[in-house]
Order: sequence, then structure tokens, then C-alpha cells
Amino acid sequence: MFWLSRWTYSGVPGWGPAAAADNARRASQDSATIAYIGDFDSGATRFSLPITNEAHILQVSPASSAVDLVQPFLGAGDQIPEQVQPTAERTFGRVIPSDEAQAQAGAIWAKRLRVRSVNVFSDGSPFGRTMAAAFRDESQVIGLMRQPAPLGMPHKKLRCGASASFRHSDAYYAGVALPSPSQVSCALAPAGSSRVFATDAMLAPGVVGAFGSLPVLLITSAAQDLSQLPPAGQRFLRKFRQRYGREPGRFAAYGYEAMAVVLDSIRRAGEAGADRDSVVNAFFDTTDRDSILGRYSIDDVGNTTLNRLAGYRVVHGRPVFTTSLSAAP
Repeated sequence: MFWLSRWTYSGVPGWGPAAAADNARRASQDSATIAYIGDFDSGATRFSLPITNEAHILQVSPASSAVDLVQPFLGAGDQIPEQVQPTAERTFGRVIPSDEAQAQAGAIWAKRLRVRSVNVFSDGSPFGRTMAAAFRDESQVIGLMRQPAPLGMPHKKLRCGASASFRHSDAYYAGVALPSPSQVSCALAPAGSSRVFATDAMLAPGVVGAFGSLPVLLITSAAQDLSQLPPAGQRFLRKFRQRYGREPGRFAAYGYEAMAVVLDSIRRAGEAGADRDSVVNAFFDTTDRDSILGRYSIDDVGNTTLNRLAGYRVVHGRPVFTTSLSAAP
């Protein structure tokens, strides 16, 4: 048996800490539970994962991309984040590239577009700080930024007038978790005609159209555009449309694959497929798996090796798929 996480918050779809923890608790208390699929949001996973980890239940997320779910901090190598995996044994993995991979892809894209200099901002949130720091780190590695950041000062906090204190750049990177049009537009007003790179937080419903006053806006996405999916993914899309009569969302294929790799892990565990630890081990042994997302393996910390991301340009208030992206190998 495996569990799919579900939640509501304040009467509307969403998540709340109590609901996320309750879902995980119910799953862990059921002796028949072998795996837990979810959560969709990294914030919810921070509340469910400690519980499933204590119960040695494999948890696979289609979209929770936060670095701190697999490492205690950016650049921590194979250290285990004991705040969310308290047994000090890994039981969590994901089928989507991490936040670090997305930020690296953004820096590589900027370099490909021949950006000569870039100023980096965040909104001060954990997500924003991570994205800004990872973008800046990769920028220095690939020569997009020639001067290393001062220790403890990887970026500027996004606020009105902040960019005025910077020398002019031909690009800006905004690590923003919960975009506010007035905040971002005001802070980046001095950017003029410079390009602004941002994260897939901008792709949340109803968000990107509010930023029409910004200069050229380029958005990275950890999830591939539907047009990027390989032949197996295109077959999945056709079947989805036939069955549900609508276009699938950006994460539909990732949700399908999260379940598919769990079922495959149970199968590969063989006669021990009903043993939680054996299924966890089988998942971490996933190697060169051909999936609807493409071929990937699961690395030592639980990240996918899938290196296919997407780049969008905002045109008339709407994101338009522009290019395939990849992170640092």
C-alpha cells in the first residue's frame, strides 16, 4: 500500500502544517503502508517528511525541490538534514530537479545569452536566498561574475531602491518566493532595458501577468515544458487528453513518474517488496531509468540526475516556452 498526500487549508485547495503532518502520521501508523507520494510543496514536505522518515517509509515527491530536504544547507555534500530526516537515514527522493539545479540552469542561460554582468537579488525568504546564492555561485564558476561575493553577502535583498546602489548591469536575477508586483517592479525599476531572470515562482497562476512593467523577463522552470517530454512523455500526454478532455498541467507527468518509480522500486525489491527498508534501498538503487520524463538515476542524496529544465520569455504578459535548459553536470 502507498499513500498519496492530500490536503486542504482554510476551505480552499492548498496545504497547512497540521494537514501535512496528519497525512503523514496516518500513513505511518498503517502497517501496510510501503511508500508515500508527496508532498507537492516543499513547505508541506518539511512537515510530513520527519514523520515518514521516523517510520522508515519511502517518500517520493513530484515537485518538492527545496535543497534543505536532502542537505542541511547549500553545498553540504552528502550530509543528511537531520531536521527533516531525523533517523539520519535517507528515505526521501524526488523526480524533479532541485532548486540548486534550477538556479544553475539560470546562470548557464544568462551566459549563453552573452550577459556580461548581473546583479543578484532575493526577497529574503529561504527559497529566495537559496536561489540567489546558487545562481551567484554558478555564475562565478562559469565566469559570468568575475569577483567572488563577500563572505556572508551572496546577494542583495529585494527592496525598493536597492538596485540604485548597484553599478549598472545588463541583467538582474531575482530570487523570489512569493512575488509581489509592486515590490519587484519598484526594486528593479532602475534596470531599464536590462534583462531580468527569475524563478518558476513567477509561473504560479495569475502571477506573471502582473509584471508587465518589468523589462525583458526570462523565467526558468524546474519542470520541463510539455513540448520537451520525450516520446514516452508525449504518449502520456495524448492519453491524458483523451481521458480527461483537457490539457495536463506542468507537473502532471512528474506526478505520474513519482508513482511509477515507487511501483518500480517495490517491484525491484522482489520478495522484500513489503519491507519498508528494502523498498527505500531499491529506490536509491534506481539507475538509468527510462521514464516519461527522460532517462535518469537517483543519486546518493535522493536527487534525480534528470538534467532537463525549461526557459520561458514573457510576451504580452504570458510565458512562452523559449529554450531547453540544463544545469551543471
